[in-house]
Amino acid sequence: MKRRKFLLVSIFALFLSLISLWYFKFKSAKTKALSYPTDLSEICDHETLIQIGNTYMTLINENDKRNLKELLVQDAGMMGNDLEITLKSKVAEDFNSGNTILVDGWLLSITEARQCAFLYMSEAN
Repeated sequence: MKRRKFLLVSIFALFLSLISLWYFKFKSAKTKALSYPTDLSEICDHETLIQIGNTYMTLINENDKRNLKELLVQDAGMMGNDLEITLKSKVAEDFNSGNTILVDGWLLSITEARQCAFLYMSEAN
């Protein structure tokens, strides 16, 4: 009887571990997609992205992390790769429609600036 209980507890623990690993992998992919503007992160280092995010938050009153996340995820897929592709197309759409802002000498799309602000808030917590 003790052996059966041990096996059941072991299987349950393994199941919980696998769910936890999947959750953290999914969460980290989503957070990375929200925090890093793909094209901008290729030419800026991490500290510059954080500084841009901080400056954007002082220029525009968007300093609520939950609100920024909702604005970024709007009309986007929920998986990391889908979200990254959608955000990249939103950046292109912002530039085409003139939905841009000048932050610290950088002409950014609103989506890129929001991603930098989200990165800044993620690093602050």
